Amino acid sequence: MTVVALRGVEEVVSGDDLADRTGSTAAESAASPASFVTLAAPGKLIEVSGGAAGARLTTAVALVRQAQLEGETTAWIQPVGGPLFPPDLADSGVDLDALIVVHIPEDRGSAGIARAAELLLRSGGYGLCVLDLSAPPPPRADASERPAPAPGQHVPENMPDRPCPRGLHGSAWQARLAGLARAHGCRVVLLTRGSARRDSLGPMVGLRLQPRRERRGSGLFAVNPDVLKHKGALPRPAASELRRGPWGLV
Repeated sequence: MTVVALRGVEEVVSGDDLADRTGSTAAESAASPASFVTLAAPGKLIEVSGGAAGARLTTAVALVRQAQLEGETTAWIQPVGGPLFPPDLADSGVDLDALIVVHIPEDRGSAGIARAAELLLRSGGYGLCVLDLSAPPPPRADASERPAPAPGQHVPENMPDRPCPRGLHGSAWQARLAGLARAHGCRVVLLTRGSARRDSLGPMVGLRLQPRRERRGSGLFAVNPDVLKHKGALPRPAASELRRGPWGLV
């Protein structure tokens, strides 16, 4: 099933909703809700996690649109056959001509996605880069599929026979991406699959959001991003935002 992003709603909201979303400037404080787009400032790693019923793509698409409004070129890296659906992105206000989509072979795994992002960010030409790391890792190859040792290569008899992992291990790759994000003032968005009880990807993640989707009416949904981690900032919740689902999602 294709996963699609929810689109922004620009209709007039009710008086009660408007009162909930606005208030006097004097009453605003660091603890008042802020748009997740505002919290996801450039120069940091941003993890957006959640399950299939969450709103990972909706949140990522909103960040792509914001970066494009700021005049930035954006990139989206995903495995071959990933969930990105261009018509829904266009309906969400994304300029497809300013979005570079990179498809990574499945056998490269999440390590291949991170490597591609590093190569793109080193150019300094991107204001936002989305890494879709939510796909399950590829299955391990069994012994019959592993290549034989090269001629003359000695393999100890007690050496365990297991393939090289394609997943991401440690935090070195995060440190490289975080350094590039700071150096070029760009946003690096990591899409992961997991519940709020799971730890973030690592210590280099500056902001972690767990968006929840709640139905508010026929075709209308509220996206509630829970802020699970925000390094170097005062605790501040993310404001709920209303979205309209794609036609046919009622």
